[in-house]
Amino acid sequence: MQLQINAVKLSEELVNQGYQSKIISSQHIHDLREEIASQHRQGLFDEEFYTEELAGFDFEIADGLVGSKSLIIVAAPQPPVRVTFNRQGESYSGIIPPTYSYETDRQIQDLLELQLKPAGFQAKKANLPWKLLAVQSGLAQYGKNNITYVNGMGSYHRLVAFISDLPWAQDPWQAPQMLERCENCKACMKACPTGAITADRFLLKAERCLTFHNERQGEIPHWIKPSWHNCLVGCLYCQKACPLNKDIPLSIEDGPVFSENETALILQGTPKSESPRNTIEKMESLDMIGYLPVLGRNLKVLHEQLGVL
Repeated sequence: MQLQINAVKLSEELVNQGYQSKIISSQHIHDLREEIASQHRQGLFDEEFYTEELAGFDFEIADGLVGSKSLIIVAAPQPPVRVTFNRQGESYSGIIPPTYSYETDRQIQDLLELQLKPAGFQAKKANLPWKLLAVQSGLAQYGKNNITYVNGMGSYHRLVAFISDLPWAQDPWQAPQMLERCENCKACMKACPTGAITADRFLLKAERCLTFHNERQGEIPHWIKPSWHNCLVGCLYCQKACPLNKDIPLSIEDGPVFSENETALILQGTPKSESPRNTIEKMESLDMIGYLPVLGRNLKVLHEQLGVL
């Protein structure tokens, strides 16, 4: 006999585990595709950014799940992580901002399987524009910095979406909205050193965003000052300055410690195939394997700021 589960009960169970979610009709995949396409047609995206970051979404994912009915979008709280590197007899730290760890994705996937499988339902991770989905589903709202904010979590969270054959109960679809409090606030604009957040448009100028450039391989543009770098990957300037995050309890988690030899290998840009297994395991625990080609470059910039190199 099938066990009873529905969208309301699943949402309650996600809340019990510390997450927040919305479960809406999978038909909105078409709306997401059209919104991205519309913004592209309007010339709101830098073409290089669009090609690298927005052209790879799987808007056909519903075709791979027979009887798909719903999209499940979930927000999980996620703190920054402090990683320690040893160099010339001293220890130095670097920060990885929230959103980079896939561990919460795995935990949510396990939870969904535990709840849905006994009742005959399934859920498959969906490569969709998660921020846009979160905002249009009512789970989150955009800040002026185009980062999503979730009640009780601020911007210190990670989003993940799934497509499922579980029927949806409510469908609070809405146009993308910016937080009302952001309208007269310029904290993030003033904090952003690259000028990516402007008053003349709602969308972030992603081609100016420090995160876009320090996540990708190659030379960092000459106009980006070394002193602007503040994380191993990504950036925290606008989030740390945001008044909406001031009341969010946040503790930086301590991550792995890299020895002098490991730090030297990272600075040299040693590929995964030539790195010690122990080093790779530490990188995997941080979900940083995909960023291994840029970590040496970024770490070098951070260490140069501190006078280590």
